[in-house]
Amino acid sequence: MNRARGLRISLFASLGLIPLACGGSAVRDAQDDSGGKGGSMPTGKGGSRSNNPGKVLPGTGGSAIALGGTTGFGGTTGFTPVHCTSPKMDPVSGLVHCAEQYSHRSIAYSCDVVGGAPAEGFGGAPAAAGGSGNDIAEPLPIRRADGSINCGSNPSVCRAFEYGYCDDTDYEGFGGATSVCESGCVDDDDCGSGSFCLCGGASDHGGECVQATCRTDADCGVGLLCASYEGTCGPGGFACQSPKDACRSNVDCETHGGGTCTWEAGLNARVCDDSVCGRPFLIDAEARVADVVARRDWSTLSARPARSHLTRSERRALAEHWTKMGQMEHASIAAFARFSLQLLSLGAPPTLVEACTAALADETAHTKLCFGIASAYAGRAIGPGPLDVAGSLVVTSLADIVELVIAEGCFGETSAALEALEAADSAADPVIRAVYEQIARDEQRHAELAFRFVRWALEREHGAVTDRIEAALDETERRSTSVRDVVVPCLEALLAIRRAA
Repeated sequence: MNRARGLRISLFASLGLIPLACGGSAVRDAQDDSGGKGGSMPTGKGGSRSNNPGKVLPGTGGSAIALGGTTGFGGTTGFTPVHCTSPKMDPVSGLVHCAEQYSHRSIAYSCDVVGGAPAEGFGGAPAAAGGSGNDIAEPLPIRRADGSINCGSNPSVCRAFEYGYCDDTDYEGFGGATSVCESGCVDDDDCGSGSFCLCGGASDHGGECVQATCRTDADCGVGLLCASYEGTCGPGGFACQSPKDACRSNVDCETHGGGTCTWEAGLNARVCDDSVCGRPFLIDAEARVADVVARRDWSTLSARPARSHLTRSERRALAEHWTKMGQMEHASIAAFARFSLQLLSLGAPPTLVEACTAALADETAHTKLCFGIASAYAGRAIGPGPLDVAGSLVVTSLADIVELVIAEGCFGETSAALEALEAADSAADPVIRAVYEQIARDEQRHAELAFRFVRWALEREHGAVTDRIEAALDETERRSTSVRDVVVPCLEALLAIRRAA
């Protein structure tokens, strides 16, 4: 069953619009084969894997718009290859940087490496010690209490990895440096499928493996480039340009209302996506989150995700992704706290108030899970700082609250549920998969709460609420297709019921 269709049926059932027996849950079903399975992520020589243990989400709660419609940049006459103007080749990475603010890879480069060669028996215990010589490496003797490798006092332990080195680079925003062993790369063959080796100028270990669906321009069609794209709530990468592309870089998105020029695998094309990572806490139409600080009390995990096989760039990207998710989930606590007060001010029935209270507890649990995973990947404890809530209680009229709930709940929670379902399908790490599945179940209930509130509000103040729903429907072209397929039919069904009453 298609994920969007499954969630739409569940929402219809929760609203009493169809018999429950015709519905069912949109949460993971073993018979559901529509979710994409995760392919391999970039990996160095410290060990291989077939799936990403924690898929980086493209973002939730926002919208995606194809600037050129179905014909891309070519307009109604079809796609016209967009040439890179003022190209400048980086002599270290081999990337060609374009004036349009994207890069492409014309040829594969081999990195210059001095030293850093693999130690004898790289990949596992030497045969003389009873190992096969090909087992995944574990013998890194100096470890911190939290499980991350500390090589700061003994960089030689990193020789267990190919082109190994001790990296003490500060993870920006994560409260300081962590010394860990890393694997470098010299050429694309050192990286797993779905990636290539991007040289970075470090003479001791070469480059880093970055995610990519192509390795050079030759992998793409005539006139198309193996070009970079940005990530929304995770890392960017490289993919072939497509006739369906809506943008080349963020510059194109800025001229059409904003957003990030990112890759949408389902469309196999670039889109302008103004997503945020979770249910937004909106004040004056802007999502507000707390800054990240060093703290342990917002981290809860019964088990840690695997990380020994990840490169530094992969761990950093995953830490950044889960940090952003944690920030959004933390902000969602405030969104539900505000909604609780709004429900009370409107004299809402206890069923809505109770569901809102339960949702607030859900978001608190999500926040602790997300920051727990972020801390595991970052190698140090991080959490949210103070959240600015000034101006959050300005919205008090029923119609204005409906408008806010449609944006935060109907669209935001629906998108969050769909994204979590897809991520759960692609996650190979059981810890990550379990967290996504929990978030998906909870966010589905939160979306149901939003639609139930809108139905109640329609019965209270039909005219003004109808106007807000219709205004929201007029703006749905900027929403992703999967979210539109769920939210639009549900809102239209609510309007139809009220008109027929």
